[in-house]
Amino acid sequence: MLGRIHDGTWAPGELIPTETELAAEFGCARATVNRALQVLADSGVLERRRKVGTRVVAHPNVQTVRFLLRREIEAVGKTYGYQLVHIEKASPPTEVAQAMLLRPEDKLLWTKSSFTASDQPYCCEERWINFHATPGLTKEALQKISPCEWLLGHIPINRANMSMGATMANEGFVAEALRVAPADPVLLVERLDWLDNMPISLTRRHFPRGHRFSATI
Repeated sequence: MLGRIHDGTWAPGELIPTETELAAEFGCARATVNRALQVLADSGVLERRRKVGTRVVAHPNVQTVRFLLRREIEAVGKTYGYQLVHIEKASPPTEVAQAMLLRPEDKLLWTKSSFTASDQPYCCEERWINFHATPGLTKEALQKISPCEWLLGHIPINRANMSMGATMANEGFVAEALRVAPADPVLLVERLDWLDNMPISLTRRHFPRGHRFSATI
């Protein structure tokens, strides 16, 4: 259902099929459809009203900021591209563990991803995910959609801390993914997502210099 929203099959403001129709189409129980729709509603993607139906939100709330990369790229007429570069369970850096209220020896799911606009570097992302709070998240799923889009469709994140600033690309993943020199300046956007008091993920996204950051709230 989230894929239909992303590809425009269900346009902003449009009423979607009923639970009964979706259950018949997907071959599952109506209760399963109801739970899935509620997750998307809690994430700010859908709006549900009794005796009216469920429609795609015309003006998404703060939750949908998590998947604006696709929208930003497609809004300027370019083709969105995503690639999962790395995934493993690993102990996070000390500052990440502290921010997520974890011990340094605790394991998190560590992913690296790159995003392109018509095959040109647009952004690269490192993310540490609390896999205990994200049941069902698999490597196979992240090879198809980005971590932010998976989380949007499955976890009703309800608060976040975000910061941004300038830094250098440095040697390694960022410089290679953005195709810039290690000494080049880049924009760093860091976000920590929560579900109530449970840390869900900490994300560090790097953009090449000249990028203009924008968000719809």
